[in-house]
Parts: sequence; structure tokens; C-alpha cells
Amino acid sequence: MKLLLFIQIHFYRLLSFFIPKKKAKIENSVLYLAAFFPENAGYHWRVKLWAELLEKENYKVDVLHALNEKEFYEYSKNSALFMFRFLNIRFWQILKARKFKTVIVRREILLFNEYGNMFLEKMLRRFCSNLILDFDDDLSASKKQPKKINSLYAKLLLENGNSFRESLKYYDKFIVGSQYLKEYVITHSNIKEKNIEIIPTCVDYDKYPAKIYKFDKKHIFTLGWIGGNHNYHLLQEIIPVLNKLASDYKFKLLVIGGKKFEAQTNFEIDFRRWSLETEIEDLMDIDVGLMPLKNNETSKGKAGFKLIQYMGLGIVSLAYNLTVNKDIVKNQENSFLYSNNDELFLILSQILNNKFDLAKMGLKAKENIENYYTFTANKNKYFEFIK
Repeated sequence: MKLLLFIQIHFYRLLSFFIPKKKAKIENSVLYLAAFFPENAGYHWRVKLWAELLEKENYKVDVLHALNEKEFYEYSKNSALFMFRFLNIRFWQILKARKFKTVIVRREILLFNEYGNMFLEKMLRRFCSNLILDFDDDLSASKKQPKKINSLYAKLLLENGNSFRESLKYYDKFIVGSQYLKEYVITHSNIKEKNIEIIPTCVDYDKYPAKIYKFDKKHIFTLGWIGGNHNYHLLQEIIPVLNKLASDYKFKLLVIGGKKFEAQTNFEIDFRRWSLETEIEDLMDIDVGLMPLKNNETSKGKAGFKLIQYMGLGIVSLAYNLTVNKDIVKNQENSFLYSNNDELFLILSQILNNKFDLAKMGLKAKENIENYYTFTANKNKYFEFIK
């Protein structure tokens, strides 16, 4: 399979030089190149719903993804096979980009693949006159780039050890999830500030009333966390704090994720597998939403979507005091911020001792999200920017 991948990359790279540019015929046309499959949260919130809104404004819109959910996880068992399949599909999708005035790349053109010296970015750059990169994570930090390429195989496949940062120069505009990521683009590219727009990962929770905080004697106070398996390590970091808390207080932890979350605890863990259909119902069972982070470059580059979800439903939240979290939360007014485990323990103790009016804070949390972090609040800015 590695030999096939080698042949594929160099064949497509050579072929890319001979494909003629084709002028887009439809003026208001947008193509999204989605990173993940339709059942993924990022696909739903940062691609699908924006595409639907654009269609209502008479845009011609198409959304392309490379692999469905079953294929994604099946091929992930073999990295070379995954790259081969993903690249094969993505190459021909980029050819379709010639028909569209605007192309929005979600996160990156290829996943888990820095081979080929970014020939797909270069090809897409030739085809498109309004090329936009949309990202809400510092992918360079999460990939631990820049990194040195030592493997002979990687060198033969033209692996780029600083691919994400170097890819920035091929885009005309950027939609980013936070001020931190905007500053990242300015620092690592020659792009003008006017060509970078901050669009948070928005929610459409307008039709849902704020969570009702009304506890009876049977109610078990519920701390909650939602996210992907790859971020379980952040939740594990605060398990010792929660274990200490459980010595004096009764509560449970609701985890909404992919594979089952497991930890050594002296409190109950209620695990629920994430799905778009049950997401709201599950979130509403949370009394206080948790967003633990580490003080590192990867965490600094996150866009606070957990907070936006919790608070958008009127759920009071408790988040690590870092970058975008400080923009979303007004501490002890609409939610809480903490800077270390001692503060986390203290705030949770006070919450469990009924020191705060959670219902009042929850209403303020929902109001803040409705004002700044919904599709309605950001629609005009988004449409104007992609023109």
C-alpha cells in the first residue's frame, strides 16, 4: 500500500500541472470542501447549516466530503490506505472546484497527510479566484508542527513538516473561530487584516428555552462534558479534583462522546454516545458544563464551542481561563472561569453549596450566546465576507 501511495502522489502531482484552468460560469456559487463526514459535529455547525442559509439566499452551493463515517473509521485502521483513498477522492473533487466562484476549505484539504509538497493547495489556487480557509483550531499545534522530516520514505513522498502554516499563503481569505486564530494568521502570513473574519462556531438554539434549574430531593446534581475522544485526556486531568469533591458532595458526571469514557472515580459516570439527534436532550440534563483545558498552544487555539453549546441552552459553565473562553464568559455573571485545580475545587464546592443563583446566571449565559454566537447574529457578516 505504501508503494501505491508513492505512485499515486507523484502521478497526481505530475497530472496537476497539465489540467487547464476553467472559468466559473455561475456568479453566486460556493463549494465547501468538508474535512469530515456529514455525521460529524464540525460538518454540521461550520458547513452544513451555513450552506443551507446560502441556498436560501439563492446561492448555488455544493458540499463535498471525501469519506462517509463507516469508511472513515474503517480506513483509519491503515494510515496508508486512508491517505490513498482520501487523496484519490479529493483530487477529483478539486477539479469540480473550477465551476465555482468561491471555494471554502474546512480545516485543510487533506487529513493526516502532509505528502506531495502541497500540490493540491497549489492546484486549487490556480482554479479559484476566491479561496477561503475556515478553521477553528490551531492545527499546527495539534500536529506538533513544525517538525523535522527524518524518514527516507517521507522525504521521497515530499512530506512537508510545516504544512499548515505554509498552506496559509495559498488562500485569499480566512474565516477563523477566535481572535487568537486571527492573530495566528496575521503572524504567519502576509494576509491583510481585512481578509480575516472571526466567525465563531455558531448554534441555532433560538427555539429552545433556557434550562430550568429546579431541583427536588431525588435530583442528583450533574456536571457535564461533551466532546470527541481525542479530548478525553483533558477531562482526565480534572478527575482527581472531582474525586476529592465527591468526598463531601453527591453528584454525577455526564459524558457525551464517541467511545465510552472510563476513569477511576468514586462518583457515578453517566456516559452517552453523541449523536446529533439526541445532543440537545442530553445537554439539557447537565447542571454545570465543564470545559477543562491545558495552558498550551493547542488549547489556546480552541474556539470555545463547548461553552457556546452549554451557555446557548442556558446551562451555567465552568471553563479554564484561557484565550477565547475569557471572551465568552463574564466570570461569576453568566458562568465561571478557573485558572488552576484549587480554584476549580473551590468554585464547584460553592456551586454545590448553593452559593450562586444558577437560574439567573443561565439566562444571562443564553442571552450572551444569542447576541454574539448564533447564525442569526453572524449571518450578515458571513455573507458579506465570502462575496
